[in-house]
Amino acid sequence: MAKCGGCGQFIAASASVRCSKCAGCYHRACVGVPPTATPSPTWLCPGCKATLPRTDNSATPVKGAAADYSDSHSLPTVAPSASLDLAQEIRAFREELSGLRADIRQLRQENAEFRAANEGYNGRMGAVEGRLDNIEQRFEATDAPSYDHLEKTIADLKVQLNERDQDLLLNDVIVSGIPESKAENPAHIIKAVSLKLGIDLDDRDIVNVERLGKVRRNLTTSSSQNDIAERPRPRAIAVRLSRRVVRDQLLHAARVRRGLTTADLNLHGQPKRVYVNEHLTRSNARLFHLAREAGQRSRYKYVWTREGRIYARKEDGVSAVRIRSDADIKEIFGDGKV
Repeated sequence: MAKCGGCGQFIAASASVRCSKCAGCYHRACVGVPPTATPSPTWLCPGCKATLPRTDNSATPVKGAAADYSDSHSLPTVAPSASLDLAQEIRAFREELSGLRADIRQLRQENAEFRAANEGYNGRMGAVEGRLDNIEQRFEATDAPSYDHLEKTIADLKVQLNERDQDLLLNDVIVSGIPESKAENPAHIIKAVSLKLGIDLDDRDIVNVERLGKVRRNLTTSSSQNDIAERPRPRAIAVRLSRRVVRDQLLHAARVRRGLTTADLNLHGQPKRVYVNEHLTRSNARLFHLAREAGQRSRYKYVWTREGRIYARKEDGVSAVRIRSDADIKEIFGDGKV
């Protein structure tokens, strides 16, 4: 059984046509030969016909495709298998076209829903913009003095809250300038400082002692537990005393002896000043720092704290003024740099 030279499938000899030149076998449907037609003995396949040289046939009348066959009246027909494949392709194309139409309808519906939702969002945004414009108009129409009065009220409330927080620290002192050590005992350090200042503190006089702030571990390394690690800026020690009179005595002794250093406490390293001051709130500490800088620029002779309150005096013989807020710094020192 030979193979068809066109489609490559096996073909019976009775159902095939054979080329007179190359002896190749073909399905009748593959080469367009009708089933009822009888090919001529000189029939050539399409491949062999393409290799024939061209001749001058201008004098010959045009022949139809059926002239090569003995049955000149037979008409070409389409093979049943080819017509079946074509029908299946048309059916598949129609199904794809129907699915495409359904997708287009769904897309149109979704587009309409999106437009409707977008219109709703636009309406809501318009309403919000209208309310915002109304609020802005009402705010612009509000009297400026009343707004300033509101700001002043808020500032006064902040000052009052800060003063209450400061009252809670009236029994506290801050000791700064003492280097840190891994094996240090803050209570022992405070007792040593008080003894150097001439005040003998008892264990009952100390309520709590702690370093302020987070531990910076990269700065607390030391070769041994007895060695004091050198720190560029050691954390301050906050001390809460049980009685206010003891705190006042300690602060008074620290003002009298201002030259206390770490060498007096037998601490290793370069001698550094040790300071004992009142414990201020964070707001008052910042305000005191700004007041000192502004006082130096304005040539004020004294800027100090007492009982958690900040005072300034231009020179001897002049009344002291109290500083409560940033506005007071601007008003008192008059340099506008706060």
